[in-house]
Amino acid sequence: MKLNTLPASHGWAWLAAGLRLYRRNPLALMSNVALMWLTLTVSGVLVIPLLSLVFPRDLASWLSQLPLALLLPPLSVGVFKACAKIARGEAAPPTTVFTGLTENLPSLLALGAIYFAGSLIAFELLTLIDGGLLLEAMRNPKRLEEANTSGLPLVRSGLSLLVLSLPIMMINWFAPVLAGLRGLPALKAAFFSVVACWRNWRAFTAFGLALAGLFWVLPAVLGALIALVSPTLAMSLVVIVPVALSPALYAAFYANTLEVFPELDGAPSDGDA
Repeated sequence: MKLNTLPASHGWAWLAAGLRLYRRNPLALMSNVALMWLTLTVSGVLVIPLLSLVFPRDLASWLSQLPLALLLPPLSVGVFKACAKIARGEAAPPTTVFTGLTENLPSLLALGAIYFAGSLIAFELLTLIDGGLLLEAMRNPKRLEEANTSGLPLVRSGLSLLVLSLPIMMINWFAPVLAGLRGLPALKAAFFSVVACWRNWRAFTAFGLALAGLFWVLPAVLGALIALVSPTLAMSLVVIVPVALSPALYAAFYANTLEVFPELDGAPSDGDA
């Protein structure tokens, strides 16, 4: 399989391409992404009460993430296929997100299991580093406020988690699409994904900076300016703008994937032979 190594400038181009694709049919892309989020959220919420009947509450909350992890790869493939339809000018109804469930499902579920195991390992290692501070903040923020905990340790914990999660992020960036649309086994797809991310680290660094500018800097600047007139409206925009732009991230992933793995540009979609 051909794997391109691209210069840093392509990282910025991926986001621009994602925004252009999003603009072509915002309702179709937004509805597919929203249905994916809803499915993942419901899968976790519904499982917790059932697991709580058998396991302790804390363990049940962890195990409830397993359905989310297993569903994420096939649903990601479904969103990729929705982006492909939009790029070709075809209709992409919200249910397109579920078409990934028909593409090499055993390998996609295996990738979900790898993601789940990797996430658990990352959190366990983080607990050894910060003594469980970030987990405590996620479970009970009020308790940390009562303890007058400084925000700096939480920032360090968050950065540590990001570093610890990089390997699993590299595995799952391209692997679902490679497994779902090219039929690769899970481990082979994971290997190609890691190699592709490593060889294109410059472009991914530029891509990360572009995302930070779009999702953090831009809302913060707009919020600061509008706060001079209406603080309430400013707070709303800081939340709404990133959510409204988030489908563009999936469109940028589509553009990114086709540039790194150009063979996927001819991947079959619904109705193709």
